[in-house]
Amino acid sequence: MSKRAEFIGMDAINENLASFKFDGIGVFQGKFEKFKRMAVDGESEEDLIEHFNAWADRMLASNPNNAQCYAIQLYDMPEGGKKAQGTTSFTFCFINPEQTKMAIKGTTEEKPTRDGYVSKRELEQALEIQRLEFEKHLLEKELAEEEDEELEEEPVGVVGAIQNTMMDKLPQILDLVLANLFQNKQPQTNIPMGIGSNVDEIITEFRKINPDIESDLLKLLNLAKTKPDLFKLLIAQLRSM
Repeated sequence: MSKRAEFIGMDAINENLASFKFDGIGVFQGKFEKFKRMAVDGESEEDLIEHFNAWADRMLASNPNNAQCYAIQLYDMPEGGKKAQGTTSFTFCFINPEQTKMAIKGTTEEKPTRDGYVSKRELEQALEIQRLEFEKHLLEKELAEEEDEELEEEPVGVVGAIQNTMMDKLPQILDLVLANLFQNKQPQTNIPMGIGSNVDEIITEFRKINPDIESDLLKLLNLAKTKPDLFKLLIAQLRSM
C-alpha cells in the first residue's frame, strides 16, 4: 500500500465512492480487514456508503487525530454467483497526516475535531479555572475566619481595658458599700486610691467608664442583703485579682 493516500477526508472519499457501481465495500489496513459490508435485502450503493460512514464515525470518535492510511476495496457479486469479486480499490485517510503533525506541534489553528472531543489545551484551561476557583474559595474562607476572630477579640479587649483601669478602685468601692451595710464605723486605711476616699468622688470617677454605676451598686447591695455568702465570695474573688 502506498504511504500517500489518494483521497483525504470523508467528503472526498464519499464523492469518489458515488461514482462506482458495487455490491460490497471493504476497508483494509495492510493485510487486516477493518470493515466489510455486502449488500443484503436489495441494499443500494447509497446504503453501503451509509454503513461505511457509520464505521468511519466510530473510528474518528475514538481517535479524532487518526491520520493512518487505509485501502477501500469494492466488490461485485456476479449474477448467480456465490463469491464476491474484487473490482476497484483506492487508498484514503480520514484527515491529512501533515495537518495532524502541525496541530500536535501547535503550529496551526486548524485542528481536526468532532463533537464531544476536548483538546489538550481546553482540558488544561478547564483545570486552571478549577484551580483558581479553589484558591479563591480558600482565600475567602481565611478572610471570614480572620473577621470572626476580630469580632470575638474586640469585646474582650474592651472589658480588659475597663478591668485594668478600675482593678484597684472597685474593691475599695465595695469596701465602702460593705462598711455602710454592716455599719462598720471604723475608717478605711491604707487605701491608695489616688482620687480620695469619698464615695461620691469614687462614683464620679467610675461613672466616666460605667454610666450605670448607681444601678450596678444597687444590685450589689441587694445581693449582699439577700445572699451575703455569695456576696462575700464575690468580694474575695475581686480582691484576689
